[in-house]
Amino acid sequence: MFWIAPRLTKSSRSKLTEVSFAPTLDKIRAGQSVKVTEIAVGQGATLQLAQLGIRAGATLAVRRSAPLGGPILVESAGSMVAIGRGMARKVYVQTLE
Repeated sequence: MFWIAPRLTKSSRSKLTEVSFAPTLDKIRAGQSVKVTEIAVGQGATLQLAQLGIRAGATLAVRRSAPLGGPILVESAGSMVAIGRGMARKVYVQTLE
């Protein structure tokens, strides 16, 4: 079991309005499939992830999660992609299994 940090979002009036308990990609175990719900990074990083096939609505399969903070190996549209933990913490997902 793992702990999921709450994600706070702000409204246009700068008040906290919603708390989301969606897991991030770095918390998913090897062998699980997920659907990307949101990517919380800047435009440049979002484009880099999109080139790798990781975008909102995409289905990913986590193949390997390296120990001690190493990269995560995911399968996206038939391609294997390694993602660093820092970037994986910004990819919010929904488990499919």
